[in-house]
Amino acid sequence: MSTQGRNSRTAVALGVLSTIIVAASHRSGGLRLDGAELPPASPAAQDEPHRSPIALALSSDGTRLLVANQTAGSVSLVDTASGKVLHELATGDKPAGVAISSDGTRGVVTHWFGYDLALVKIDHDRMTITGRVEVGPEPRGVVLDQGGKTAFVAVGAANEVAKVDLETRRVSARVAVGREPRGLALSPDGSILLVGNARSQEVSVISTQSLGVFRTIPIEGDNLRQVAISSDGKRGYIANMKNRGFATTANNIDLGWVLGQRLTRVDLDTAEPSFATLSLDPRGKAAADAHGVAVSKNNKFLAVSLGGTHEVMIFRTDGRRLPWRVNGSRDLIPTELLSGDGRYRRVPLGGRPTELAFAADDRTLFVANYLADAVQVVDAESARLIRMIPLGSPSTLSLARRGEILFHAAERSFNRWYSCNTCHSDGHTNGLSFDTLNDGRQDLSTAHLRSHKKVPTLRRVAHTGPWTWHGWQTDLDDAMLESFTKSMQGPRPSSEDIKALIAYLGTLEYPRNPYTGPSGHLSPEAERGKVVYRSAKAACNTCHGGPELTDNVVNRDARTGDLRSAATVDNDRVCHGVVPPFSRAKRIL
Repeated sequence: MSTQGRNSRTAVALGVLSTIIVAASHRSGGLRLDGAELPPASPAAQDEPHRSPIALALSSDGTRLLVANQTAGSVSLVDTASGKVLHELATGDKPAGVAISSDGTRGVVTHWFGYDLALVKIDHDRMTITGRVEVGPEPRGVVLDQGGKTAFVAVGAANEVAKVDLETRRVSARVAVGREPRGLALSPDGSILLVGNARSQEVSVISTQSLGVFRTIPIEGDNLRQVAISSDGKRGYIANMKNRGFATTANNIDLGWVLGQRLTRVDLDTAEPSFATLSLDPRGKAAADAHGVAVSKNNKFLAVSLGGTHEVMIFRTDGRRLPWRVNGSRDLIPTELLSGDGRYRRVPLGGRPTELAFAADDRTLFVANYLADAVQVVDAESARLIRMIPLGSPSTLSLARRGEILFHAAERSFNRWYSCNTCHSDGHTNGLSFDTLNDGRQDLSTAHLRSHKKVPTLRRVAHTGPWTWHGWQTDLDDAMLESFTKSMQGPRPSSEDIKALIAYLGTLEYPRNPYTGPSGHLSPEAERGKVVYRSAKAACNTCHGGPELTDNVVNRDARTGDLRSAATVDNDRVCHGVVPPFSRAKRIL
């Protein structure tokens, strides 16, 4: 049985911080993040916002970068020669993706929480917004065609790609794809659009002429992020994770049997769907949170960013053949890549590197670094960081920002295998199931079906106790402690770690309800759903009531008096019920 099928059948229970709560180590009152020491937190760090660059796009002549600053709600125009920010423009709520036209005069930016695409005019060193197009709920990736007149947008919550006519400022077509499309890449000739579907273990290949999906390629991967296409249009590349499904024991973690990171390749010039992978995790010093991917124009270099371990991996293809595993994947990185022959190198960057772009010289790599509030420049030939381009940030760190750093750090997991963000993606959920210990048991059988728990959202988590699916945990601090030491098999966190993490979790909110109009009123369809939800026959609101749509009470099976009564391996704790999940995540009402 596939991991996907196994998980979908066994989503029984999960603690609110079920899988991965991590923190970076403290030293001398500062916060260390893979070698970079940051100053202690200040509650008044409000002099200017963090930029948190999440995406970038490079002009065809290589002179300009357009950068999406997610927490600042802005885009920055960067001169690549001088390394200076020429202009910053406020654009909307949580920018998520950017693209720039081949002539460098037009940019577009999607807004994850704003549900729109902003059109940006670039006039030498200045930017202005010239229009907006509503595209649908939670848009992420975006690309422009060669002429700069058409945009394609991944509309995540609608499971579709929208084609936008930028001249008329209208959505001209929609194409249904897999679950939660996120990354997009357009082939050099503009005929093929590659779509990474974050939650359905597949990529969609769309013809831009017929506007239809002509190939769906299963890749056995999860958490699909940035995608890229080679300069000859023959291959696509995806940064992703793979859920292996085994219990979170230290041995399973270090063997790659819980989860691991992958660079996945798909063939775009063959009729038969196929894929190949490079596993990225050495035993003892793993990678975490593959996010960005880029391929140089001459196909000499492949680069993958790893936000959880604060680095970029660079693979060189002009020597010995890379050991791709066709239609499958290894649990660990191939040992031959650890020989030091130059095919595989790790470049420490600090922060949280996200999207990548190669310059036309085939060696200069631009890196958006979310937690560093900067664009970094890496020389792929020497595998060195050669420049930092600061985008702007507060002079000191707030408590919440320190918590955000901890949330995205894999150092406190066993041998750096995963971070909170691995499973609670963007503070929400990746929709997968894991076998953790916070319900009092792990299933160590080969079937490992009985004790998987589905990852819940962490949005507004402080308001939805008691915690864990079975509601035995009544203290959020203790729930985090359990996750640090058991789900992640890491060292005990300090009280300051927990305070910072709770402060960050307190900033996590839901995007707006997509079933409301501009006035805030529900659509007619949603009103009908509300009636059913509250009807005597459905009675959904009996358990899923109140402002958070949960009654915060442990509920028992009406027939047996409990949900299950399992023998436990943790202090003989037995779980006898379940707390209704906070259905605001469903956005029904």
